[in-house]
Amino acid sequence: MSKIYFYLYIWLKQHSIAVGGMLLAIAIAGCNNSAKSQLPAANTPSVANLIASSPTPASVSATQSPEQQAVQVIRDYYSAIARRDYKQAYSAWEGNGAASKQSFEQFKQGFANTTSVAVEVGKPGRPDPGAGSIYIDIPVTITTVTTNGTPQRFRGSYVLRRVNDVPGSTSKQRRWHLYSAKITQVK
Repeated sequence: MSKIYFYLYIWLKQHSIAVGGMLLAIAIAGCNNSAKSQLPAANTPSVANLIASSPTPASVSATQSPEQQAVQVIRDYYSAIARRDYKQAYSAWEGNGAASKQSFEQFKQGFANTTSVAVEVGKPGRPDPGAGSIYIDIPVTITTVTTNGTPQRFRGSYVLRRVNDVPGSTSKQRRWHLYSAKITQVK
Protein backbone atom coordinates (compact mmCIF):
# COMPACT_ATOMS: atom_id res chain seq x y z
CA MET A 1 0.00 0.00 0.00
CA SER A 2 2.91 2.38 0.70
CA LYS A 3 4.01 2.43 -2.94
CA ILE A 4 0.54 3.60 -3.93
CA TYR A 5 0.98 6.70 -1.75
CA PHE A 6 4.40 7.31 -3.27
CA TYR A 7 3.15 7.08 -6.86
CA LEU A 8 0.09 9.19 -6.00
CA TYR A 9 2.40 11.80 -4.50
CA ILE A 10 4.58 11.84 -7.66
CA TRP A 11 1.53 12.15 -9.90
CA LEU A 12 0.08 14.94 -7.78
CA LYS A 13 3.40 16.76 -7.70
CA GLN A 14 3.67 16.60 -11.49
CA HIS A 15 0.10 17.82 -11.95
CA SER A 16 0.14 20.49 -9.24
CA ILE A 17 -3.16 19.56 -7.72
CA ALA A 18 -3.32 21.39 -4.40
CA VAL A 19 -6.44 19.67 -3.08
CA GLY A 20 -5.06 16.24 -3.95
CA GLY A 21 -1.81 17.14 -2.20
CA MET A 22 -3.69 17.99 0.97
CA LEU A 23 -5.60 14.71 0.78
CA LEU A 24 -2.34 12.83 0.27
CA ALA A 25 -0.80 14.54 3.31
CA ILE A 26 -3.82 13.53 5.39
CA ALA A 27 -3.57 9.94 4.13
CA ILE A 28 0.15 9.74 4.87
CA ALA A 29 -0.28 11.27 8.32
CA GLY A 30 -2.87 8.62 9.08
CA CYS A 31 -0.50 5.75 8.27
CA ASN A 32 0.89 3.85 11.21
CA ASN A 33 4.60 3.32 10.61
CA SER A 34 5.22 0.68 13.23
CA ALA A 35 7.94 -1.12 11.28
CA LYS A 36 10.72 0.16 13.55
CA SER A 37 13.68 -2.18 13.34
CA GLN A 38 14.49 -4.43 16.24
CA LEU A 39 18.07 -4.89 15.07
CA PRO A 40 20.84 -4.63 17.68
CA ALA A 41 22.58 -1.34 18.33
CA ALA A 42 25.23 -0.39 15.80
CA ASN A 43 28.14 0.33 18.08
CA THR A 44 29.40 -2.27 20.47
CA PRO A 45 32.37 -1.71 22.81
CA SER A 46 34.65 -3.00 20.04
CA VAL A 47 33.54 -0.64 17.26
CA ALA A 48 34.90 2.84 17.64
CA ASN A 49 37.07 5.77 16.62
CA LEU A 50 37.63 6.42 12.96
CA ILE A 51 40.72 7.31 11.05
CA ALA A 52 38.85 9.50 8.61
CA SER A 53 40.00 11.06 5.40
CA SER A 54 38.21 14.31 6.21
CA PRO A 55 38.61 16.05 9.58
CA THR A 56 35.15 17.62 9.60
CA PRO A 57 31.80 16.37 8.35
CA ALA A 58 31.04 17.18 4.75
CA SER A 59 27.71 18.78 4.10
CA VAL A 60 25.19 16.84 2.12
CA SER A 61 24.56 18.62 -1.14
CA ALA A 62 21.22 18.90 -2.90
CA THR A 63 23.07 18.19 -6.16
CA GLN A 64 24.03 14.71 -4.94
CA SER A 65 21.84 11.72 -5.74
CA PRO A 66 19.79 10.31 -2.85
CA GLU A 67 22.23 7.40 -2.68
CA GLN A 68 25.24 9.74 -2.46
CA GLN A 69 23.51 11.80 0.23
CA ALA A 70 22.86 8.67 2.32
CA VAL A 71 26.47 7.46 1.92
CA GLN A 72 27.67 10.90 3.02
CA VAL A 73 25.68 10.57 6.25
CA ILE A 74 27.63 7.38 7.07
CA ARG A 75 30.94 9.06 6.21
CA ASP A 76 30.02 12.08 8.36
CA TYR A 77 28.99 9.73 11.19
CA TYR A 78 32.40 8.09 11.25
CA SER A 79 34.18 11.40 10.79
CA ALA A 80 32.44 12.71 13.91
CA ILE A 81 33.50 9.60 15.81
CA ALA A 82 37.09 10.13 14.65
CA ARG A 83 37.00 13.60 16.16
CA ARG A 84 35.43 12.13 19.29
CA ASP A 85 32.45 14.34 18.62
CA TYR A 86 30.04 11.76 19.96
CA LYS A 87 27.16 14.21 20.19
CA GLN A 88 27.40 14.82 16.44
CA ALA A 89 27.61 11.09 15.76
CA TYR A 90 24.73 10.30 18.13
CA SER A 91 22.56 12.93 16.43
CA ALA A 92 23.04 11.14 13.08
CA TRP A 93 20.66 8.53 14.44
CA GLU A 94 16.97 9.18 13.90
CA GLY A 95 15.16 10.80 16.83
CA ASN A 96 18.28 12.66 17.98
CA GLY A 97 19.98 9.36 18.81
CA ALA A 98 16.96 7.35 19.96
CA ALA A 99 17.17 4.95 17.00
CA SER A 100 20.56 3.76 18.28
CA LYS A 101 18.59 2.17 21.15
CA GLN A 102 21.12 3.57 23.61
CA SER A 103 21.39 6.57 25.87
CA PHE A 104 24.06 9.07 24.87
CA GLU A 105 26.33 7.84 27.69
CA GLN A 106 25.98 4.22 26.55
CA PHE A 107 26.69 5.29 22.96
CA LYS A 108 29.81 7.21 23.99
CA GLN A 109 31.03 4.37 26.22
CA GLY A 110 30.69 2.00 23.27
CA PHE A 111 33.77 3.62 21.75
CA ALA A 112 35.95 3.57 24.89
CA ASN A 113 38.09 0.51 24.01
CA THR A 114 38.91 1.30 20.41
CA THR A 115 41.72 3.50 19.17
CA SER A 116 40.92 3.54 15.47
CA VAL A 117 38.44 2.39 12.89
CA ALA A 118 38.31 2.54 9.13
CA VAL A 119 35.02 2.20 7.28
CA GLU A 120 34.55 1.02 3.74
CA VAL A 121 31.14 1.88 2.32
CA GLY A 122 29.72 -0.54 -0.23
CA LYS A 123 27.28 0.11 -3.04
CA PRO A 124 23.98 1.37 -1.64
CA GLY A 125 20.75 -0.37 -2.47
CA ARG A 126 18.01 1.43 -4.36
CA PRO A 127 15.95 3.88 -2.32
CA ASP A 128 12.77 2.09 -1.24
CA PRO A 129 9.75 4.35 -0.84
CA GLY A 130 7.35 3.63 2.00
CA ALA A 131 4.27 5.43 3.25
CA GLY A 132 5.66 8.91 3.72
CA SER A 133 9.31 7.82 3.97
CA ILE A 134 12.17 6.50 1.88
CA TYR A 135 14.58 3.83 3.15
CA ILE A 136 17.97 2.80 1.82
CA ASP A 137 20.26 -0.05 2.82
CA ILE A 138 24.01 0.61 2.72
CA PRO A 139 26.59 -2.14 3.29
CA VAL A 140 29.74 -1.36 5.28
CA THR A 141 32.95 -3.07 6.30
CA ILE A 142 34.59 -1.74 9.45
CA THR A 143 38.15 -2.44 10.57
CA THR A 144 39.05 -1.47 14.13
CA VAL A 145 42.05 -1.56 16.42
CA THR A 146 41.38 -1.89 20.15
CA THR A 147 43.31 -0.13 22.90
CA ASN A 148 45.39 -3.33 23.39
CA GLY A 149 46.34 -3.32 19.68
CA THR A 150 44.02 -6.11 18.56
CA PRO A 151 42.62 -5.63 15.05
CA GLN A 152 38.96 -6.51 14.51
CA ARG A 153 36.74 -6.60 11.43
CA PHE A 154 32.99 -6.12 11.18
CA ARG A 155 30.53 -6.35 8.29
CA GLY A 156 26.94 -5.43 7.96
CA SER A 157 24.71 -2.65 6.84
CA TYR A 158 22.91 0.47 7.91
CA VAL A 159 19.37 1.33 6.97
CA LEU A 160 18.85 5.06 6.56
CA ARG A 161 15.47 6.79 6.45
CA ARG A 162 14.16 10.16 5.38
CA VAL A 163 10.70 11.64 5.01
CA ASN A 164 9.38 12.19 1.50
CA ASP A 165 9.01 15.72 0.23
CA VAL A 166 5.42 15.94 1.41
CA PRO A 167 3.54 19.07 2.41
CA GLY A 168 4.29 19.97 6.01
CA SER A 169 7.57 18.05 6.27
CA THR A 170 10.57 19.94 7.65
CA SER A 171 14.03 20.11 6.10
CA LYS A 172 15.36 18.09 9.06
CA GLN A 173 12.82 15.34 8.36
CA ARG A 174 13.82 15.31 4.68
CA ARG A 175 17.49 14.59 5.56
CA TRP A 176 18.78 11.03 5.82
CA HIS A 177 19.19 9.63 9.33
CA LEU A 178 20.53 6.31 10.56
CA TYR A 179 17.45 4.19 11.22
CA SER A 180 18.90 0.79 12.11
CA ALA A 181 22.08 -1.24 11.79
CA LYS A 182 23.06 -4.86 11.62
CA ILE A 183 26.80 -5.10 12.21
CA THR A 184 28.52 -8.36 13.12
CA GLN A 185 32.13 -9.27 13.78
CA VAL A 186 33.83 -11.47 11.21
CA LYS A 187 36.90 -13.59 11.80
